[in-house]
Order: sequence, then structure tokens, then C-alpha cells
Amino acid sequence: MTKALSIENLGKQYRIAGKEHFWALKNVNLSLEEGSVLGLIGANGAGKSTLLKILSRITAPSEGRVLAYGKMASLLEVGTGFHPELSGRENIYLNGSILGMSRASIRKQFDAIVDFAGVERFLDMPVKRYSSGMFVRLAFAVAAHLDAEILLIDEVLAVGDADFQKRCLQRMDSLAKEKARSIIFVSHNMGAISGLCDQVAWLDQGQIKQIGEPSAVIEAYLKGLETLQADIAIADRRDREGDGRARLTSLEAHNGEAKKSIAQNGPLQVDLSWQSNSEAKSQRIELHLFNSRGNYLSSFKHDLSPKQKQCSLKLTKVPLMPGRFFFNVHLYLDGIRADFVGRAVYFEVIGKDWEANEIAAQRQNPGIVLEANWLSEA
Repeated sequence: MTKALSIENLGKQYRIAGKEHFWALKNVNLSLEEGSVLGLIGANGAGKSTLLKILSRITAPSEGRVLAYGKMASLLEVGTGFHPELSGRENIYLNGSILGMSRASIRKQFDAIVDFAGVERFLDMPVKRYSSGMFVRLAFAVAAHLDAEILLIDEVLAVGDADFQKRCLQRMDSLAKEKARSIIFVSHNMGAISGLCDQVAWLDQGQIKQIGEPSAVIEAYLKGLETLQADIAIADRRDREGDGRARLTSLEAHNGEAKKSIAQNGPLQVDLSWQSNSEAKSQRIELHLFNSRGNYLSSFKHDLSPKQKQCSLKLTKVPLMPGRFFFNVHLYLDGIRADFVGRAVYFEVIGKDWEANEIAAQRQNPGIVLEANWLSEA
């Protein structure tokens, strides 16, 4: 196959506080074939965004080189290259020009871009008045419809509704298979990575830890991630977000008897506590449930009085297939996120049909259990 991109012995070093040197990337070697999709996975701080910034020529490498055999377009952050005071129409031409496209090429794809983004009614409105969903739809549409042989896409699926996310995946799949475009796709959504990518590279502390067939690399990554996080109490987790006015200090999921394994259709209880250094007028806890592959299943939200520092979520019946699950936890003060911890607590659902359940046992992609009756006529 024809090579679209070659990354050879790539490294990026930063200087911290003028003295200490830190390697964000070291000895990275990757290649991307024409018409293929390479997925990049790894924890926050692993070096994924640094690699994409080097490929996009936003920053230069400290060592090594990148050989690109074609025009490259990137979507690294929502609205990068967009001017808030300009209209959607004007920003299509502006962003296309930044990506190196001619005016004629942009004009040729203009209607398709607008149709995909679904912003025709608001095309002549300044994009500063767009919702975040409209913004990212337009940004993705521009990058995905212009004349580039290589696309770099970073977490575009983190924003937007389910229908838009589905169309993004379909568009990327179509570009790769039908138009022989090459794509590097960064995401924390393992379902999207598994369904779209031909190969997956796992970045860990700036180095390639594993590269290969998507399912095998994803399983290794998730297993390592769960093992690492299971050994760290939530109070000590550093991979958290929020303004810091409050901080989760303990979190436990159990079956009501202090066991992390629960029976299929059995009860589940999640106990939370936190500390706060702010006089907030309102508090809200949100728990978002995912399966082990990172597929979203459900959400639970609870408003609390300003003085509360602990609460529990109780589910009397959990209709989940056997497998591993986790919660992301958000804590809001006065509507602003004070603390967030991803994959904050894991639990396991067990059932007598575990060994016979190919989807749950082998693919580790369990979902919900629906009760039903079969009706048949003689």
C-alpha cells in the first residue's frame, strides 16, 4: 500500500520553570497507509495532543521527523481557526484557507459543508452566537469536506448529539474507504475507535506502548487503566478537572453489603463524600454510567443543599448484562463544575450466563438486559 504519513523517531522536549526538562514525546515511530484510519488512545497527558500539534505544524519536534505525502487538514479543538465575529459563511472560507484550500475548492464543497453542518438558517449569523453543537458541526464539516489527503481529528465526538456523532463516524469511514483519505483519530470513546480504525496505537507517557489490531490494543489499554486507577483512592487522583472549589474524597460502589460485585438485576449503591472550600448557594452531583468499553449507558443527577458533604445513590434493580462498568463523577457548585473524575469507581455484574455470553465475556462490551416474552402462532 502507498504510505500517506511517516513518523520517525519523533520526540518533543519542554523546559519546566526554566530548569527541568520534560519529554512529552520520545522515540515515536508510526506510519499511516493511504485510505487507512489510525486510532490514538491513551490517558490524559500521554502525549496524544502534542503529537497532533507537531503533525499540524503548530509546534516543532525536538528530534525526529514527519514525512507527509499529501495535503493535511486538522480539527484539533472546537473552533480552531474560526473568528467569533465573522459569520458561518465567512468562517467556512477563512478556515478552508487556513487549511490550505483554494477559494474554488471551498466554493465547490460549500453546499455539502452547509448541509452536513445543518446551519443553513444561521449561515450569516456571527458564530459567537452559535451553540457549542452548531460550532463543532460546522468545524467538522469544513475539515471533512475539503480537499485534503490526510485528516487529523481530535475528540470531535466529545461534543454534539448522538445523530451528529453517528454522521461523523459515517463520514470518516466514507472518506477512508471510498476516497482513500488517511485519518488519524484521537478519542476516549473506545466504541468509536474500535468501529472506525484499522489500527490503534496506545501512547503512554510519551511513548508507543502497543500498536496493532484495535480490539487487542483497546483491551490491553483498558485493563491497564483500570488496574492503575483501582490502586489510587479518589482523593489522590490527579487526573481530575474543575475549578477546585470542592473535591471528592471518597467513592464506593457496592451491593449494599460492601461487595463490589453485584448480581444481575440485583441492587447497587454508590456512596460519595466530598470537601468544599466555597460558600455555594447550590450543589449538584452527577453520575454517568459506562460499560468497560466506555460506551455511555445512563445518567443520575441529584440537587443537594449547600451544606451537604455526602450522599448515596441507590438502585434497587440493575438490569445490566454481566461485565465490568464504571461511573464518571461530576460535582457542581452554583452550576459550575468544581470537580470531575473520570472512571472514578468500577463495579462488576455477575450472572449465571456469564460463560455463555459471548458479547459480555469476550468483547467486554456489555449493555442492558430487557425483559421480554416470545409470542408465536401454531
